[in-house]
Amino acid sequence: MSADPAAAGPVGMTRAEHFATIGQQRHAATLGMWAWLLTELLLFAGLFLTALILRLLHPEAVQAAAGHLKFWIGAANTVVLLCSSLTMSAAIELSRLGWQRMMVGCLVATASLGALFLVLKGYEYYADYEEHMMPFLARRPYALAEQPATRLFVNLYYVATALHAVHLLTGIAILVGLTWKASRPGFLQRHQNWIEVYGLYWHFIDLIWIIAFPVLYVVNR
Repeated sequence: MSADPAAAGPVGMTRAEHFATIGQQRHAATLGMWAWLLTELLLFAGLFLTALILRLLHPEAVQAAAGHLKFWIGAANTVVLLCSSLTMSAAIELSRLGWQRMMVGCLVATASLGALFLVLKGYEYYADYEEHMMPFLARRPYALAEQPATRLFVNLYYVATALHAVHLLTGIAILVGLTWKASRPGFLQRHQNWIEVYGLYWHFIDLIWIIAFPVLYVVNR
């Protein structure tokens, strides 16, 4: 995308030549991110709605499955992502103030908290594997496979949490690259809006888990 360097203004954005104004480009970037996030939200909403319906139709079977989930890990990961949302919000505010070094520190903290979430989630998956809970990787038929409703809930749990983990891993990879670029001189004068647009994606990841934790771990217990 070619850009007109002379069009860079105090708002911290370089205007691409096919946009009339900086404001129009900023709104287009934000709108594009919101449109994509809404499609992703619909995907997760279908999974969570299915889990809730299954809970209403087969409460005992679903409770049997949910009782094997590691509640403390889910709760700890909720706190981790809430803290990462705080550091991401701080990075956005600092970018608006032009405090580049502190902003980079907050971005590093955000990526680190995201990595901690994945480490805890990986440990949870490993514990599930040791308990023969994982449908496709169990070393012997897992005990929860006896009832179809229980098996379906377990499968929904793995699909939803694995999909969320993929989104988080992608977010961390992008954030690492963004942090490297943001540490270079003059970044905020040209691309401050990148921080704000990316912040929408990170908050989306947090929101999905905030919904997933009560739906999968809390309600069904």
